Amino acid sequence: MELHEIPEVDQTTSSTVLIEVSANDDGMTGFIKLVKQGVNPEPVTQEQLIAALRENRITYGIKESSVEKLAARPIYNIKIEVAKGLPAVFGQDGSVTYYVKRDSEYRPEINLEGAVDYKNLDYFQLVKKDQVLAEIIRETEGTEGVNIYGGVIPTKNGRPAPSPVGKNTHLIQDDTVLVSDCDGVVRFLRDSIDVNDVLKIKGNVDHLTGNINFTGDINIDGDVTNGFSVKSGGNIIVKGVVEDAAIEAAGNVHISNGINGAGTNTIHVCGNLKCKYIEHAKIHVEGNVSADYIIDSSVTCMGNIELAGSRELIVGGEIRVLGELRAKDIGSASGRNTKIEVIGVKNVDSEGVRNLTKTRDELDAQMQQMIEDVQKLARSGTGSDDELMDQVALAKKKILDIRHKVDQVTYQIQQLEKEWTMEFPGCIICKRKIYQGVKINFGEEKFHFELDDIEHCKLFWADGTIIQGTL
Repeated sequence: MELHEIPEVDQTTSSTVLIEVSANDDGMTGFIKLVKQGVNPEPVTQEQLIAALRENRITYGIKESSVEKLAARPIYNIKIEVAKGLPAVFGQDGSVTYYVKRDSEYRPEINLEGAVDYKNLDYFQLVKKDQVLAEIIRETEGTEGVNIYGGVIPTKNGRPAPSPVGKNTHLIQDDTVLVSDCDGVVRFLRDSIDVNDVLKIKGNVDHLTGNINFTGDINIDGDVTNGFSVKSGGNIIVKGVVEDAAIEAAGNVHISNGINGAGTNTIHVCGNLKCKYIEHAKIHVEGNVSADYIIDSSVTCMGNIELAGSRELIVGGEIRVLGELRAKDIGSASGRNTKIEVIGVKNVDSEGVRNLTKTRDELDAQMQQMIEDVQKLARSGTGSDDELMDQVALAKKKILDIRHKVDQVTYQIQQLEKEWTMEFPGCIICKRKIYQGVKINFGEEKFHFELDDIEHCKLFWADGTIIQGTL
């Protein structure tokens, strides 16, 4: 703050006015405060106020009207805003408006009796050629600001939107509208949209069709019978049942009825599995499982298992789940052996390992380059033998130093990889009863039943132990 003393003309009163100039810490707002010293001092002029601002380096955003009013009608001992900077405006990030739904936006329909309509095949979206799938809103540029001292305030431009372009799609209208190249079924891969051609089987998969292996989506109007296999690079829809057959899908699997297996063949689903029931089946699902009941089956689910329908039951077999398992009843009154395991996740300092690995790779590349340089130097024969030997010896010493650093970084990586903890993000929610005979594990940790069955409970992991809560 700088004070400017304006002497009074009348020397008998010795009255003066001090001009106090100040600014906010961010340099965006400037103020003047007039301090009267003595009686009836002569007011300051607009030019004196402007000069005081400039002496304090305030040159931008001066409010001429405010300065003029303060000079004409001085206000004392109060800070008056007389300068305002121009704030920077950040650019807006680009975005994508999708006109087709993601799988997670769908919910199965439930009728008045509480049963889920597993024959509702609208879960898979069919699109037509040239149909608009998404619209891209471009990012905008930012605008620099200026503080009251005339300094530039930097800005940031918006980030471009993630590209929604996938298989069988392309952009039109100056790359702002995404359309389909063909008729097919929509499948999301993160933020991009694939449109897959559909293979339609009018009847069963049996001796008439043989095994099916197709890169796109497959619609089967009948059953998949014993001993046959169906492999898809997209989604699979089966309107009948799946018997003891091998199913492999890169996307989702929707079975209108259910699975009647024999434990011989495996069903492997990279997306979600939806069916009415699962019996005597061997299943691995990377996404979520939705069914009414699961009986005597081996199911590994890396997402959630939700039983919804009239029974909502798990009896027998072995269930392994990474996410949430939600059922009405687990086990049976007869004490039937049923195993439930919540899968654990190792917590490792992935960022630290990644950074150290990058450092090691850079050192490896540097060392390899130096080895090549030494070989070139040895072949060149330039200079005396003594000079050449000295240069090679110095280079080899540097290589050994780098190799030592590589060993040190490798050791650090190994130590980080050893320092891990186990967490269990999933839980078990039972809306009615978990019976005796059900064995529940969170990894190696076993849940110990009391003497009675437990009802209306939630089992989850917290602070290194299994917690039994109530619903």
